[in-house]
Amino acid sequence: MIKPVSQKRILIVDDAENNVMLLNDVLSELDYDIQVAKNGKEALNIALNNAPRLVLLDIMMPDMDGFELFEQLKQQYPETHVIFITAKSADNDRELAMTMGATDYITKPVNIIDILQKVQRIMEN
Repeated sequence: MIKPVSQKRILIVDDAENNVMLLNDVLSELDYDIQVAKNGKEALNIALNNAPRLVLLDIMMPDMDGFELFEQLKQQYPETHVIFITAKSADNDRELAMTMGATDYITKPVNIIDILQKVQRIMEN
């Protein structure tokens, strides 16, 4: 059974612990319900049990890349927003993400203020 999307839930998916810790720390301060996954399989399991409103998603991860995870998430939760946060800066990666229906595409290293503004804009609408 598919659960309804939680309006305050954000899922952070990244295999780099320092990126996860930074995003988790900053977004937790804003009273969002933060969940964390270190790979695509873990993220899919979390999302299916705790539908997020927003997913902050890396592309390059072990076992399942961000694009594959994105496709599976969108099948289950088409209303969930996804912002790719990745080191992949090639135009074709950005184009693919946006064509697939991503809400945004941010390249690392990140500007945390930029991410906060984008997250708040999505979460408030």
